[in-house]
Amino acid sequence: NANYGHVEKVLEKLHMTELFNGCFDISESDYLPKPHKEIYEAFQNKFNLDNSSTAMFEDLHVNLREPSALGWQTVWVTNNIEYNLNKDVNLREDIQKIMNEKNYICITCGGLGPTEDDITREVISKHLNIELILDEDHVTFMKKRWQARGLLMPETNIKQAFLPKDSLKLNNTQGTAPGSLIEIDEKKIYIFPGPPREFIPLVTDELIPRLIQETNKDPKNYQFILFYNQAESSLAQGINEFKPEGIDIAYLASKGIIKLRYDKNSISNDDESNFIENIRNKYSEDIIAYENKDISKILLDLFSEKEISLSIIESITGGELSSKITKNPGASSVLKGSSIVYSNDSKNLLLDEKYNLKNWPELTEILSDKGLDYYSSDICLSILGEAGPISSSKYGIGEIFISIANNSQNISTKHKINGNREEIIQRAVNKALWELIKFVKNLN
Repeated sequence: NANYGHVEKVLEKLHMTELFNGCFDISESDYLPKPHKEIYEAFQNKFNLDNSSTAMFEDLHVNLREPSALGWQTVWVTNNIEYNLNKDVNLREDIQKIMNEKNYICITCGGLGPTEDDITREVISKHLNIELILDEDHVTFMKKRWQARGLLMPETNIKQAFLPKDSLKLNNTQGTAPGSLIEIDEKKIYIFPGPPREFIPLVTDELIPRLIQETNKDPKNYQFILFYNQAESSLAQGINEFKPEGIDIAYLASKGIIKLRYDKNSISNDDESNFIENIRNKYSEDIIAYENKDISKILLDLFSEKEISLSIIESITGGELSSKITKNPGASSVLKGSSIVYSNDSKNLLLDEKYNLKNWPELTEILSDKGLDYYSSDICLSILGEAGPISSSKYGIGEIFISIANNSQNISTKHKINGNREEIIQRAVNKALWELIKFVKNLN
């Protein structure tokens, strides 16, 4: 129910970007939100998924009904909602919903503490008619943990050692409340503690490996091809003309870059060779790389291979372009320096005579030549433009100008980028990186 920009920010903040190969945002469903059936079907069509290989994790029960009806595996994630005085009643109602519908996995979080209002394990076990058994070994473990701190364990903590009979105890490496896995009526109920420092390791060490083992009946060997200058829909349409039958393929569009992912194990070696050859013949000028790497790293590797240096003069991108490059180790061996010329005064610092600062196509070209001399680099790129939301010049929102110079030539290009201010800036960064890659590849 969000857009690509929001997804990218969240994944980047959590350092999880590389764990996901695709995204289906709300614009691809014509802004139709969950739980409409049409968006689930559109999601499957985009990634070529069948019902048996599709799962949905969701914190709102109502959003799982349609996927469950389609035959997906459904996982309801609850965080022990505020039950207040009716906590027992509400939790029992939630468990009843889980058992009545086609949810395969339920994950609960919280309510495993030593106080009287921590009742998650008790209520679940009572509703499922499962006896709670005292784990004496865990009592001993907790007492030793308290003794190591020079303290006696309060008697109230013993309740954390009562576990559902025949359940699997999940080791909590960060606290005293163990997790539990109950398997009943072809359903799996994971009971986890709530504090993030305890919950996250349990998810990483206990939940995710089990989910992978259960869902990956056939191992995947994902390969990637990165494109620029292509619309996702037209690229998919073109590739559909020659893609092998049965290939597991998906597309992820992000800030002007399209990442094509396919499973090498879903097709034969001959089919893969023909597939790659057809892509190369049809899209050679738009291919960034044949591997899953950030475009800035691809650029740095290219500069390092050719043993050439770079300088940057940027305005519209406000330092984002240089920042993206310098996030890569070894950037200092390529990037000699950069200047953010956001105001006219800062632009004049690089200019040794008066120029028309309102003529951006000409000014971009001049700045790249000046930057080349100023930083004594082999190549200099300059980029100017309007990010909006209100234009400060005679140029339109999303209109950008890029010039790339070396000692023998200066190539200038004009581009139109759509989106809000942040999207325009990020797309301008990728556009500049792509133009640099093309420039370097065409060098003799």
